[in-house]
Amino acid sequence: MLRLYNTLTREIEDFRALQPPKVTIYTCGPTVYDYMHIGNWFTFIRYDLLIRTLKASGFEPNWVINITDVGHLTSDADEGEDKLAKKAANEGKNAWDIAQFYGDYFITSLTKLNFTTPTQIPKATDHINEQIDFILKLEAKGYTYRISDGIYFDTAKFPRYADFARLDLDEQQAGARVEVNPEKHQANDFALWKFSPSDQKRDMEWDSPWGKGFPGWHIECSAMCLKYLGPTLDIHSGGIDHIPVHHTNEIAQSEALNEAPLAKYWVHTNHILLSEQKISKSLGNTITLEDIMAQGFSGETLRLLALESHYRSQSKFSYDAMRAAQARLVRYRNFAVLRYQQQDNATEHLAPLELLPQLENDLNTPLALAALESWLNQIELSNRYRADEITERIKLIDALLGLKLESVPDISDQQKQLINERKQARSDQDWAKADTLRAQLEQTNITVLDRPDGPIWQYLS
Repeated sequence: MLRLYNTLTREIEDFRALQPPKVTIYTCGPTVYDYMHIGNWFTFIRYDLLIRTLKASGFEPNWVINITDVGHLTSDADEGEDKLAKKAANEGKNAWDIAQFYGDYFITSLTKLNFTTPTQIPKATDHINEQIDFILKLEAKGYTYRISDGIYFDTAKFPRYADFARLDLDEQQAGARVEVNPEKHQANDFALWKFSPSDQKRDMEWDSPWGKGFPGWHIECSAMCLKYLGPTLDIHSGGIDHIPVHHTNEIAQSEALNEAPLAKYWVHTNHILLSEQKISKSLGNTITLEDIMAQGFSGETLRLLALESHYRSQSKFSYDAMRAAQARLVRYRNFAVLRYQQQDNATEHLAPLELLPQLENDLNTPLALAALESWLNQIELSNRYRADEITERIKLIDALLGLKLESVPDISDQQKQLINERKQARSDQDWAKADTLRAQLEQTNITVLDRPDGPIWQYLS
């Protein structure tokens, strides 16, 4: 039985789908105005793990990740510039070009990190009509009001507004969480539709019943949740920073309109720390996927590092930690290559490998990796194991953890020839020649372990 921590109740609960085996899942995706940093990727890797765990537990996920390509301003207070417009101005480009470039980059990077393919990756700009329709319906129900810069949601009309994030609105002074807009009825009221400035033309603006403008940040997620997954979804996911503003606002507008819970389960990931600070573009301490790949690390190494800590813990990033994760990944890969080295009469059986129970326990990846390490410790590297059993274990690890062990290649015929020559040299007690051949192999990233029943080769890195 899969169990998950539900932010809604602050408890770990048995997961029971609304319409099993179908599961509807919405993940708040990136605002595509820059390269994503590794803190973002940690979050998405962990939700990919959730999808993999659901599949292994017999569910059929319908997974939607949105792309925010308009509407997210530089402040959660619905103030400042649109993030894409600001980036475009800084680079002398069009906001549409910025959105296209970084949106494509995100989708391409999902492949680099071996993600499960989402069912849908909708863009905010492709769903303007749905967002306008959503706002019109809220307006008809009396939840909105108009001020000089846009149409706002009146949080006073939604009495449960503070419940999800457990906000203390009585003690919360205006502007403590968000910047002050003196025209707003309450400090927590948020924009559904922003008006275009009268003195300039925006790259991204649309006609609406209220005049030219663009949607607020929060409305896109509610509109796309409703379109693709219905009024109530099984799981809504995102980073913990979304709890007090974005997800609180989503709940308010969606539940006001649909008169039904937005999601049964809310799953949130914690921050990634770098030198004891949260990784954030606003803090200027970001490290990108390209940065770590330039240091010689693979996407699988970053994925493994993300899995080494629990999704609800504050994780720490360092290049030392990356090197340790890389060494661990090499160990896993060297198990995977045993399937290329089995003897024709191999009969030794591998012990069962249990990873799913740990993952079904609130996605406890540290325990899952500990189980994998313990299992590997029980295995003597040998060419006596059956290739089909090795392959079966590799498929299990890949299906759950996404480490691409199945794609670890065999060595070349030339390297195999060197191994055979070294074996013969040892048989002839020509130790100097054997040492020379070993050195040649190590120059090609291969080492050889001598076993009573024959040599076993491994990758060095």
